[in-house]
Amino acid sequence: MKYKYNPFKPNSPVFKGMFVGREYEIERTDEILFHTKYGNPTNILIIGERGIGKSSLLLVANYFSKGDLNLSDNIHNFLTVQISLNKDMTLPDFAKKLKNVIERELRRLNKGLSFIKKTWSFIQRIEIAGSGLKQSSNTDNGIEIFDNLIYSIVDTVKALTSQDAISEIGLKKQKEGLVILIDEADSASKELNLGMFIKNLSETLVLENCNKVLFILAGLPNICDILLESHESSLRLFEQFELTPLSQKEVTQVALKGIQEYNEKKPENKLTIDDKAYNRIYFFSEGYPHFVQQICYSTLSIDDDNHISIEDVENGFGNKGGAVDLIGDRYYKNLFFNKINVDSYRQILRIMAKKWNSWVSKEEIRQEFKGKASTLDNGIKALRDRNIILSKKGARGLYRLQWASFAFWIRTYSKYIEQI
Repeated sequence: MKYKYNPFKPNSPVFKGMFVGREYEIERTDEILFHTKYGNPTNILIIGERGIGKSSLLLVANYFSKGDLNLSDNIHNFLTVQISLNKDMTLPDFAKKLKNVIERELRRLNKGLSFIKKTWSFIQRIEIAGSGLKQSSNTDNGIEIFDNLIYSIVDTVKALTSQDAISEIGLKKQKEGLVILIDEADSASKELNLGMFIKNLSETLVLENCNKVLFILAGLPNICDILLESHESSLRLFEQFELTPLSQKEVTQVALKGIQEYNEKKPENKLTIDDKAYNRIYFFSEGYPHFVQQICYSTLSIDDDNHISIEDVENGFGNKGGAVDLIGDRYYKNLFFNKINVDSYRQILRIMAKKWNSWVSKEEIRQEFKGKASTLDNGIKALRDRNIILSKKGARGLYRLQWASFAFWIRTYSKYIEQI
């Protein structure tokens, strides 16, 4: 079988054109890292729907903070760690995970490891005690863990940024601070008290004169509510990056960058594309970066003459095993089947899908809904709480699906999958 080179990467946060449409956020992140070095951090909250590129931006921040990428003349030198949250993570779990990723970064340095074991010794007590300490941060044990975690981070930052960091913990060069990246932050449980933790840590860092810790969180829009519920002042600590879909021009740029890469790799067999094909890629992708990558990848996979036409895009999108099928496997199937265990909730989605991703009133849904009014009310609330449908800000009783392609998938694929 003859295989074809494909420059598009739907299953990776790193791809050609990943900076397109995110120039402001990238430049601002670079600037915030610069100020963090001098003790004036502004935590970042990356907010957006699924497929919008939160993980890609988090990865860029990771590279910048370590000095692997640089935008300006400043090459940053932070100790950078990243963790992902889940709804079952407790405060002891969070503390152990944070300790482990910091230790991993310092693993090559024996002195560094000795320092971590001493500074984070309270973790060993948690491990010995076992699940008995996995309680709310409002209990005596929880408060002790909370305080120990804060002061362990403070002591770690002091050691990393000290002029004696080279001799004391074996660093080749003292660090500019600590960057903590948190993905899936919207999964934070009430028990974790994420907002309160970050607020208390920030205040302690100021008091201890070592305010060189930067938090960068990424999550679905409900992350704001989660932080506010944890502490009413926690959002003031963050600058919010609300990621929106790419424009038609930006989608074209991303697709073009992939085609240019293909032609650099395969100059003997250049790839061309119709302008109308660009338009169709934008229409199907709705400006979501992951969708752009998947649609372009699937389109190129079926192209047989190295000229991408509008028909190629349509076939790559809609054919069995095509883009919408694969996007459905990654996003829609989980939303439709795993996050929903009640058939009446799926009935609501099927009714809404008839309007694609346009706003639908509760009254319109009620007219077609086969069930009690209370069941409809419970269903809409559950779908909103799980971020499966969106509600219109400033208006009551108006809802929509996030993606038109989700509506297409519901109308085309969901019944077939249920029969398997």
